[in-house]
Amino acid sequence: MITDQLIRNKFIADVMSQGINKIYETQENVVRTYLNTRSGDLVAHLQRRPFTSQGTDNNQVYYMRIFPYLRFLDINYRRGSDRISRHIRSNLAIYNRVVWGVLYHETFPEIKYGYTQEIRSSIRQELEQALEQPSN
Repeated sequence: MITDQLIRNKFIADVMSQGINKIYETQENVVRTYLNTRSGDLVAHLQRRPFTSQGTDNNQVYYMRIFPYLRFLDINYRRGSDRISRHIRSNLAIYNRVVWGVLYHETFPEIKYGYTQEIRSSIRQELEQALEQPSN
């Protein structure tokens, strides 16, 4: 049985997954463009996009795995106050700017205002089609 709660949970899961994938994609692009990589571990980690979600009836929790070196790079480039450090920092949207920018300016408004009747209808139709197809 398809309930409104199921439709709402599917919508939230889809929007959060898109936001998290955008965070990883942006971080990967920044690392490839502005940082000299040696081993490739950072890029490989970002390509995997490791996140998990756990949900109950009314509660969904998302876990993103952050490569510790990525956070170090964000902190390292924030220390300098000279002109060169500021220029480098303006191009390095590695952690804080990406994570909070995508979540607060794109993902959360989409969850708040994007749950319209049209979206509900399309998700309901998608779920009904999935239930109608026989599983092999």
